[in-house]
Amino acid sequence: MGGSFEHFFAEFVLFESTIFCLHFYHDNYDLGWHMKRLLLSICLSVALLLSLGVFYDRLEQQFLPKSSQQLLQGLPQQFAIKANQIPYSGPHPRKRVKPEESFPFPIEFGEVGPIEPLFAGANEYPFLCGTQQSGLGQPLVDNQDGVGVAVYAESEDNLLTNEIIGFSKDCLLPTRIQYFVLNDNGHGYRPVERLSDLEDQVTEVIRVEIGTINRFIYVIAIPVGRQDQVYEFDGHKWNQRLIYRMKGGVGVGREQGHIRVAKLLYEHQTQLEEGYAIAYSTGTETSHHYNIWLSEDTALRVKHQFMARYGVPLYTIAIGGSGGAIQQYLLAQNHPGLFDGLIPLYSYPDMVSQVSYALDCELLQYYFDVISPQSMWREWENRRLVEGSQSISNAKNRYGSLQAMASALNVDFRQFPSGASICTNGWRGPAQHINNPIFFTHYYEIHPGLRDKVDWSHWGNLAHIYGTDGQGFGNRFWGNKGVQYGLMALRRGEIDMPTFLAVNRSVGGWKPLGEMRNARFWHISGDDSFRRLSVWSEHNMTHDQATTWPQRTSGNASAARAAYDAGLVFLGLADVPIIDLRHYLEPDLDMHHSLASFVSRARIDYAMGRSDHHLIWMMEKPKGLSRREIIRSLPIDDALRLLDQWIINRQRHPQQDLWQSRPNTASDRCYDQYQHILAQGSHVWDGNWNNSEKQGACQQRFPHYQQSRMLSGESIYGDVLLCDRISIDEAVERGVYGNVDVSPFRELLTSTFPDGVCDYPEQPHRYVRQLIDALE
Repeated sequence: MGGSFEHFFAEFVLFESTIFCLHFYHDNYDLGWHMKRLLLSICLSVALLLSLGVFYDRLEQQFLPKSSQQLLQGLPQQFAIKANQIPYSGPHPRKRVKPEESFPFPIEFGEVGPIEPLFAGANEYPFLCGTQQSGLGQPLVDNQDGVGVAVYAESEDNLLTNEIIGFSKDCLLPTRIQYFVLNDNGHGYRPVERLSDLEDQVTEVIRVEIGTINRFIYVIAIPVGRQDQVYEFDGHKWNQRLIYRMKGGVGVGREQGHIRVAKLLYEHQTQLEEGYAIAYSTGTETSHHYNIWLSEDTALRVKHQFMARYGVPLYTIAIGGSGGAIQQYLLAQNHPGLFDGLIPLYSYPDMVSQVSYALDCELLQYYFDVISPQSMWREWENRRLVEGSQSISNAKNRYGSLQAMASALNVDFRQFPSGASICTNGWRGPAQHINNPIFFTHYYEIHPGLRDKVDWSHWGNLAHIYGTDGQGFGNRFWGNKGVQYGLMALRRGEIDMPTFLAVNRSVGGWKPLGEMRNARFWHISGDDSFRRLSVWSEHNMTHDQATTWPQRTSGNASAARAAYDAGLVFLGLADVPIIDLRHYLEPDLDMHHSLASFVSRARIDYAMGRSDHHLIWMMEKPKGLSRREIIRSLPIDDALRLLDQWIINRQRHPQQDLWQSRPNTASDRCYDQYQHILAQGSHVWDGNWNNSEKQGACQQRFPHYQQSRMLSGESIYGDVLLCDRISIDEAVERGVYGNVDVSPFRELLTSTFPDGVCDYPEQPHRYVRQLIDALE
């Protein structure tokens, strides 16, 4: 972001001085109010004076990221942003007939791959290029109409000049080959110009093919011999097996993404040394979009390219974390045969069923932090009673220091977080990406006149599935009408009825998309005033619209139905061997909570009648582990060896079903931080989630927590996007409140839930059951 050392030092002094002042205020509670306020004012004044000049320069003078040559502008003719669209109501992707491939694979060297998807729908614009950030140079010129990013003439030494030679709206690259060899220390790889220049002792060579398919950057990495040439593949080191790497993140479309080839090779060094080929595309990374149709289309075509150039592999195993795991579950369901085995890491069953509790997070945090006068919520462990997820007092709050500083600058000294939760440290930020049509972190790379026209939310990205409202915004299925936050805690006697009612009367909801304003995340959201920082985005909640109590949000039923029909919900249909693998991250307050693995297990068990092809492996996270080492620290090699046996068994004995071909060593297990197996077997994960009276050994070692909708009555299946509602009278009659005597509060309950309360089924959602029956 630029700036001298002196600027950063002064900012550091400002930051630390302010934090010192806030700690002073917080810790010296026994001083009188007037004395505390006087001393704190003096302390803060000194801190601010230390860096006043830099503060003005860096904040009020647009301390924002900038890009001089990647300013995206213009739209193709005939392309309409926020065009009217109806919700999808066609066949489920599992039964949808896909067209035959129309592109003549393989892509020739120096040529570009297919631009339009095969079956995923029309391309969206604007589309942000990532070729330069990937170190691959400028994209190819594809128009002279000023649409996309400018492409500049280059000097003889490959530096960009000021001469614009055209524009690129589709970010295309010619297909090329690069070679990588092991670094001298044996860890990771470095690029080389020519294999002929290598010393004789260099034997580990990786051929890397790069190009674009469906406008996304694809990478194929495969071990080769020293005799390999661009047009003559030397494949004697390839073990005939393919790993398709999928990646995660929270993206809302309209960007190509960028690659880091050396990082990808480093993460898969062991597999490359064992002879595996690796395929990857930015189009199957959810940092860039959650359009599962486009993920399927792109993965299928990357496989086509691989097979056309290098041959048909014995099998393809998908591997990847978070959103990469979501894609695996959904593509195994929606496109049987695309992958032969799965290794989802840090998994969720799907994205859309996580949205329910993810968008509850800030509503609840704002209630706990600001609205509620009850001191019980200052003990962060008590927040679990409603929020469900892990919450720890005195834990480091991810944005706590910024929250405290902004509060102090507004002479409001109440907001000094004394703990943290998965909501604050995991979903804060990503939830706004999903829900806010204005918030887009790459705003500085897009012309303001163009940026302001786009719905940047998840709902807008998938408007072709959810449909649009009268203003052109994507329909939002999320809603919280009827959700009884903290119901299970009430039933267990952990909170009383007044506390239950206080939460539910005050929690509110999210405004319609057309009424939302940008998030207030300082320079991340393009706001040049730090004082306006808001970690909750309360300005987009319904509290300021309240006449009595803030209104809940109504979800769009047609959008919810479309999400099921379009294959965005994992129903539990996956007829390949799966090893669901993760570090246990609850102590880190990481958003990748372990409950998600058991939700997938429950859905598979219901949909398929059994789930012993779905293994859950969990490992204690090694201490001091860097992000670069995360994947390499997992027992992935164990998983690959087991899946290799399983898949080869199925191929050799086609008369056997998925379970008959299962190796004897295939079982649930848990590991310590050194990859030593602590326990394994069919009952090691038994617990409350599967109604077991006894907890298994792994469950005891790695207990999971819940989420807000489950504590509101939803089942382990967690697949209700929009609940059916019943009246308070019917809820009481059915025993929804357990042994709690609600008669003194009947009128308050009715006024709190005037539209009724959620009627959560014990089984999967009724429409999920219908779909399973229809598909199977």
